[in-house]
Amino acid sequence: MHRNIPESSTGERTFNPFEKEEQLRREAATWDTSRPQDVPDGDVPVINLSDYFSSGSEEALAEVGARLRAACEEVGFFTIVGHGVSAEDISALFEMVRRFHDLPDGTKQALQMDRADWPVGGVGYLPVGNRKLPARPTANLNETFIVKRDHTLFFDDNQWPEPDVLPGFRERVERYALAMEALGKRLMPVFASALEMPADFFDEAFLAPQYRLRMTHYPVLPPEERSNGFGISPHVDTTFCTILAQDRPGLTIFDERRQGWIKLPLIEDAFIVNSGELLRQWTNDRFISVKHFANNNTGDVSRYSVPFFFNANLHHKMVCVPSCHGPGNPPKYPAISYAESQAVAQGE
Repeated sequence: MHRNIPESSTGERTFNPFEKEEQLRREAATWDTSRPQDVPDGDVPVINLSDYFSSGSEEALAEVGARLRAACEEVGFFTIVGHGVSAEDISALFEMVRRFHDLPDGTKQALQMDRADWPVGGVGYLPVGNRKLPARPTANLNETFIVKRDHTLFFDDNQWPEPDVLPGFRERVERYALAMEALGKRLMPVFASALEMPADFFDEAFLAPQYRLRMTHYPVLPPEERSNGFGISPHVDTTFCTILAQDRPGLTIFDERRQGWIKLPLIEDAFIVNSGELLRQWTNDRFISVKHFANNNTGDVSRYSVPFFFNANLHHKMVCVPSCHGPGNPPKYPAISYAESQAVAQGE
């Protein structure tokens, strides 16, 4: 379904990020999330990147591109293996994330997001019960720590715990973020191939990509508190794509092919990738923007997840992909950049 885009007084299509965000919130409020199902065996698309990453051959690229195309057109998410990010780096990051969330509340609160004495918004700590990212009427029952980068924002501009408070934390986070940035860029020829475009189609758009790394803790909560909200409220991501690592199951996604909510399993040494709202608009609704939410574990063990939100250069205008429009199928959306998208309304 494509959304109505307002026109200016001159008849040109315009984009209002605040209207778009409000529209997405209204849509999310109508979703019935009450009956998620376990995913049937073999129903999660799995893309093995190892052959393409090792050979770089046109044949291997075409094969993984075709798999990605089917996943993004029919389902909206997929799992990648053979991605080249070491299991040791992933495990070491999760250990640091656990250590961070084990810090005293006062230490974490000193790094709270959007505090008046920190010049950069959208970075730092959000406590349990926050209503930000995504902004929804119900509180998010998680705590999280976020860092981000773009062409003008560097790691030094983020908030960090003092080295003597959590030795090695910043170094480990930076290492992982750079590995994920490299992975995101390596995926761009696959997305291009999936869209029947030249392998270098997205190169210029992702020279200095904007990204956020969210290190989230879903704490154990009493049953009565769990029933009053979501770990992460139902939403679609504002991103081009999101690459997720998790230590336990907890993500629920709306499978467009099955037309139902499914609980995704944990696959060792794999990432879950979902397409976001900006990719959907860039492809003229050809690729799906995935509805999803997350809940706390129902047992007595915390859950941790680390989504990497990957986007084009902050001010790159995303003009409709040529293979996604034509006679009888004109572009539905104005060309916008990430800096002009509903991410503005989200306070990212």
